[in-house]
Amino acid sequence: MDKKPKNGILRLLQIAGKRKYPLFLSGLLAIAHAALALVPYILVYYIIQALIHPPLEMALIQDYLLWAIVAGVGSYALLYASGMTAHIAAFNILYALRKQVATRLGQLPLGFIGSYSSGALKKIVTDDIERIEHFIAHQIPDFVKGLTLPVLTIVYLFYVDWRLAAISFIPLLVLAIWMPLVFSAPYTKAMMKKYHQAHEDMNSGIVEFVRAMPVMKIFGQTADSFRQYSGSVNDFAKMSDKWMEKSAPPFAVFMSFMSNATLPILVLGTWLYLQNEVTLSTFILFLILGVGYIKPVFALSNMGMQLTVINHGVKRMDEILLQAAQTASTDYSPLQDFSIVFKEVGFSYIPEVKVLDKTSFALPEGSITAFVGPSGAGKSTAAQLVARFWDIQEGEILIGGVHINTLPVEVLMRHVSFVFQDSFMFQETIYENIRMGMDRTETQIKAAAQAAQCHAFIRRLPKGYATKFGEKGVHLSGGEQQRIQLARAILKDAPILILDEATAFSDPENEYLIQQAFGRLIQNKTVIVIAHRLSTITDADQVILFDKGTVTAKGTHEELLNQSSRYQHMWQAHVNAKTFEIG
Repeated sequence: MDKKPKNGILRLLQIAGKRKYPLFLSGLLAIAHAALALVPYILVYYIIQALIHPPLEMALIQDYLLWAIVAGVGSYALLYASGMTAHIAAFNILYALRKQVATRLGQLPLGFIGSYSSGALKKIVTDDIERIEHFIAHQIPDFVKGLTLPVLTIVYLFYVDWRLAAISFIPLLVLAIWMPLVFSAPYTKAMMKKYHQAHEDMNSGIVEFVRAMPVMKIFGQTADSFRQYSGSVNDFAKMSDKWMEKSAPPFAVFMSFMSNATLPILVLGTWLYLQNEVTLSTFILFLILGVGYIKPVFALSNMGMQLTVINHGVKRMDEILLQAAQTASTDYSPLQDFSIVFKEVGFSYIPEVKVLDKTSFALPEGSITAFVGPSGAGKSTAAQLVARFWDIQEGEILIGGVHINTLPVEVLMRHVSFVFQDSFMFQETIYENIRMGMDRTETQIKAAAQAAQCHAFIRRLPKGYATKFGEKGVHLSGGEQQRIQLARAILKDAPILILDEATAFSDPENEYLIQQAFGRLIQNKTVIVIAHRLSTITDADQVILFDKGTVTAKGTHEELLNQSSRYQHMWQAHVNAKTFEIG
């Protein structure tokens, strides 16, 4: 960030940049609305004066009525314009916020994103930003009106009679004292923090509950028996009840006072009228205006609570926006080739436990290398570090002789494709699921689908490539989804390909089709295969054996069978598993 971050509303405006100017226009329109909204009341005051102080001038009264109507209509027109402008500003700022958060999330390593629960990220990206939009669209115009109208009213009332104006000013004084006391109280800040944490926990519980539904149905479980869901919902409800219990008494006292703000005016006004120190028209004016300006003041009291919530949401957004993105040099060296070299690489997810420790190996350009080893040995982590899903803490990773940390992320991503075990499908058409935003023609997309062995089953779908995944019960099997993922990789045609056991969950028929797709996919590429089924990598150019974060053996399949007892044990276990039968 070029500028020092601010807090609250100022921070929102700083994030919004040029999109904030319609908001200022909305504020000016709200000020004009407040000024015009006062005019009909003043004109009614003059009409009452004209009616009770003969001679009666009907023409003058008609002029007053006409201008009162014009001012009333103009006031509501300005209010509408202010509201519409505020909504335009709010949607523009909402767009800017979501775009900046999404962009920054794309620039951060997965390690940082993984430190947040799915519910917390959902709350920040969806709920907190949505709440900000509502706040800007509704609360800010109300705030400007709630600030301007009382000030203009009090100024005018002091002009008419300072004594009644002074006693009319008491509610504003109470509000000015009450709001800071309540909303800056330590328990309010503590409860606000607990509220947001409980909300995030509940969102996480809901996401986990939805994901766990198939397993829960199998075991006949209900929502109440799913602790993370039911517990988080109950905790949120209890926390909300507790907050309301603490907030209700001071708020009730405040509302009672504000609702009866007319009593001081009524008492003093009656006494002054009986003493012939104010006219009846003046007395009526204060009974109307002296209490009428209280209504927009209520919006200010409501805004205090909203502002506290918004400030916390902005702080949560800043945890993402102000997080340092993965660095890269703008003046990076061009890649000499697509070989991959690990030099003394060290990496930890948490400081106490090293996942990779002084790991070194080389993958020649155009070669197929298999990473094997027991679970937790570091093979998947090593592959993910090539794509810079995380940043290494020690050593170097070179692609084509260039340190990957000097490459901009978008440049690195152009050269690397990743096929995961778990296939992700967007709620979009099959066509768009394959295209994934790449600038490709329909012919290229269908050719990629044919190469990935998925063209045939796509044609059988209700609308072919235009079929929307997930719509009207349209779903694909795990093997079909994996083939869609392969079609994406073929379409991207990156020179470096990382395969994370893409056939692990496929049935024999799908596995056969996927293996056929691999033949097309791996041509002339530097390939890393994370293998659990050792029979699939017997023809690899190189096999690298990981164990406890280090490379313990390297060579071809035959070489490792002769040299590594660990690899011999894994191969024997694999052979035995193939002959296993129930009986």
